[in-house]
Amino acid sequence: MPSSVPAAHRGFCKISHSALQFSSRDKAMGILWFIFIFVSLTSHGDAHGPDSCNHEGGLCRIGNCISGEYLARYCFEPIILCCKSLSLTTSKS
Repeated sequence: MPSSVPAAHRGFCKISHSALQFSSRDKAMGILWFIFIFVSLTSHGDAHGPDSCNHEGGLCRIGNCISGEYLARYCFEPIILCCKSLSLTTSKS
């Protein structure tokens, strides 16, 4: 810009076009992160969901099972647990 233009209207800095391009290594790392996140979200290990937990007499809880319950499995691993009662007496009709 010409020096006749006030400083407030001039650009702060000039960035070359090559500085904005990513290297092939950066692109590969971005793709690997995308694949890792996708796999992490789609596969949740031993998790069977809340329907399976409720069907087998458990309750889905966040964090920890309460006193008198044990961790039977995960509703959504590793945060939401499927907790079942410790009582040995079960009634089926």
